[in-house]
Amino acid sequence: MSTGERKTPPERGSIALRRTASEYRVTAEEQAARVREEIEAALVVARGTREAIEQRIADQLHAPPVSPKPPPARRKRASRTASRGK
Repeated sequence: MSTGERKTPPERGSIALRRTASEYRVTAEEQAARVREEIEAALVVARGTREAIEQRIADQLHAPPVSPKPPPARRKRASRTASRGK
């Protein structure tokens, strides 16, 4: 029997018909095409994200320096020993 030919229908009680090598090849090629498309889509998103990050960095490097705000003043708490009434 040559590659790509199917056997005659299985006898009664047979579980399943075996796939030919060409059927496996076609299935593998279809899956590879789907995976390639998914990878390309992910690369487009990644490139856009990278460009946005690079632009944000460039904008921050060329922006005038901003003086940092001093931290807010903290309130002092009463000591615990004074509030116990000793």
